[in-house]
Amino acid sequence: MTFYSKLCIIKIMNKKIILFFLCGMVTLTLLICQDLKPKKIRAVEFSGLRNVKVRVVKDALKISKGDLFDQKLVDEDISNIYKLGLFSDVAADVSDFKDGLKVTFILQEKLIIKKVEFKGNKEFSNGKLKEEISSKEKEGYDTRKIQDDIGKITTLYKDKGYADVKVEDFSTTDEKSGFATVTFSVTEGNKILIGDVTIEGVTSFKPKKIKKLFATKRKKVYKDETFKDDIKKVESFYKDRGYLSVKIAEPEITYNDTRTKMFIKIKIDEGKQYKNGKVNFSGNTVFSENELIKVFNFKEGEIFNQSQYEGNESNIKSLYGDRGYIRAKFELKLDKNEETGVVNSSFTIIENGIIYIDRIYIDGNTKTKEYVIKRELLVKEGDVFAVGRISKSQERLYNLGFFKDIKVDIEETKEPDKANLAIEVEEDKTGLVSLGAGYSSVDKVVGTVQVTELNLFGRGQKLNLTYEFGARRTNYEIGFTEPYLFGKKLLFGADVFNTTVYRSYGSDSTAYRERRRGGDIRIGKPLSDITSLNFTYAYEEVEVFDIDSSLTSLITASKDVSSSLTSAISRDTRDNVFDTTRGSRHSLAVKLAGGPLGGTVNFYKPTLTTSKFIPTFWKFVLGFNSRISYVKEFSPSDEVPIYERYFLGGADTVRGYDFGEIGPSEKGKIIFVSNLEYKFPIVQEKGHSILSAAIFADMGGSWRKSNNVSLEIGSEENQLKTGAGFGLRIRPMPVLPIRIDWGYGLNHKPGEQLSQFYFTMGQVF
Repeated sequence: MTFYSKLCIIKIMNKKIILFFLCGMVTLTLLICQDLKPKKIRAVEFSGLRNVKVRVVKDALKISKGDLFDQKLVDEDISNIYKLGLFSDVAADVSDFKDGLKVTFILQEKLIIKKVEFKGNKEFSNGKLKEEISSKEKEGYDTRKIQDDIGKITTLYKDKGYADVKVEDFSTTDEKSGFATVTFSVTEGNKILIGDVTIEGVTSFKPKKIKKLFATKRKKVYKDETFKDDIKKVESFYKDRGYLSVKIAEPEITYNDTRTKMFIKIKIDEGKQYKNGKVNFSGNTVFSENELIKVFNFKEGEIFNQSQYEGNESNIKSLYGDRGYIRAKFELKLDKNEETGVVNSSFTIIENGIIYIDRIYIDGNTKTKEYVIKRELLVKEGDVFAVGRISKSQERLYNLGFFKDIKVDIEETKEPDKANLAIEVEEDKTGLVSLGAGYSSVDKVVGTVQVTELNLFGRGQKLNLTYEFGARRTNYEIGFTEPYLFGKKLLFGADVFNTTVYRSYGSDSTAYRERRRGGDIRIGKPLSDITSLNFTYAYEEVEVFDIDSSLTSLITASKDVSSSLTSAISRDTRDNVFDTTRGSRHSLAVKLAGGPLGGTVNFYKPTLTTSKFIPTFWKFVLGFNSRISYVKEFSPSDEVPIYERYFLGGADTVRGYDFGEIGPSEKGKIIFVSNLEYKFPIVQEKGHSILSAAIFADMGGSWRKSNNVSLEIGSEENQLKTGAGFGLRIRPMPVLPIRIDWGYGLNHKPGEQLSQFYFTMGQVF
């Protein structure tokens, strides 16, 4: 055989080998692909069940017979079965079955609690104790839970005065049946009340003053947590008055012979009183020492105040935070000189550079569009991470009325000078559909059909449809507001209304009716973060009719056309427009009717309103409000219509008087109202008041002309009237405040009703 022939044979053999190899690879690939194709689950079974029903486990599964097999879902189901709390071990076995797979969950049950019982308990019933504990019948037996339950029962008894209570576990288990009986044995002991609290070592203050700081008092039950809080309060009291070295020893506790009374002796070592010395700053390059001193509430030579110094640190932190130094660190050290009684302060600052916003993330908004949230923010990506502007942005979001809760967080990034701003919102109900009846002191019983949506389609638009009907009031109203017209910072709104009201004039029997039909267009533009300019054009047909015969000398029947333009500028720094705790609002509005605008009535009406809110102690807020306004016809031949004059008295002006009771009989053209309210929350949710209480004092007057104005307080027509009272504020929705007030008028004439009860919607200010 020639070399050439051999070469040809080798080539032919190589081709056959390659062809055979390729066929093998194709076959193997097909087999692998066939194997990789998900198989169907043909059976789901459980192994190891004794007392737990199959359906209980099945209800926890995501997989089921007929599904395509997914290992991730099987792993999730293992976790779900664990979460039932009935098994100590869970595994899954997957095997071939018919033309698919069988998934078998291998389970090891915990002992199941067959019964929970208590012995020795007299103060609390079995039912009450069962409510307190975590171990429940038909659930898994867990010794850790039982130990926690012993602690819960012990705390319950100690809070009731049983300081010597002893709770023991006498549970029994039956591995054969798989059940356990949980038994708590309670040895209650005597109920112990505090016999007396004695304080020694107090020389700088009256002992009674220190004793008043204690919630731990005679004839009360001793609670360890309460007593610890009392000690902290006393320490703070002393340190805020310069006694930095105050020491309070462990209390000496003794009992009477029958161990029913506890006597507590507290020894206080007051130490020396210190005064402020010098303050030294170091590490500051962004701000000068003078700039830092301005926010540092401090005067050399004054008595040292610990809380004040802690507040100073917060002030400086805010100063740096507003410039973007959110990673700045601060350390305050106090150097006490016992001989001179002076404490010098050193404030070390590590500035750590400006941080910029990398990304802004919005979470939790299931309805509200992201752009609706972002357009309220005073910062954007790439801006300095200014804490003050971010805090103000949070307030702006609350003021939309869309959210129950708003959380702001800082997320680190890989870049040292950047951080992400994460905003998580919890949406509130923004829609209201109501059909019912209400009551107000002016309109009496009124039926209402109302549809309100504050966040239409999640775009931040507002829609209001209202129908009110009653003997004294009928109202049809449609309102729409777009806060960002064409995506710009330009508010647009429109309203259409048809309202007929029964106006009492001095008494319920003397009255007239007033009908207003028309509409308005509103445009608003923010001039800054806190200042805005608004214009409202209104066109109304106003009719005064059904006038009581006794009022014809004061009121004339009329059909007018009112065409008016109201311009208003306002400055608003309130933290929350629905539940204000701090800030102020000032506004100046001027309404012009007639003249070049047309219509049959001609007047102008300027109004100046100012309000201020001051947080005091705890969550008490003091609010002030004042309003002064007058209405004037353009010429002597014009007359200001009755419906544009001032009806002073009632729920929204001076409480303790009926609507329109204050001022001249033909109603005033000049008005002054001042309100003072002190409110505090009773029920709060997410930091906002759902139910609050208020005490108030009001003062106001209404006059015909400027020469009638009197600032004297009294019962005469031209004198100022005052009233005081208390009330409740209920807020089921942010924009739906309900007020219930009782007011007592302090300057009534003989024969007039001295007090009034008010049930109204909306805020006084």
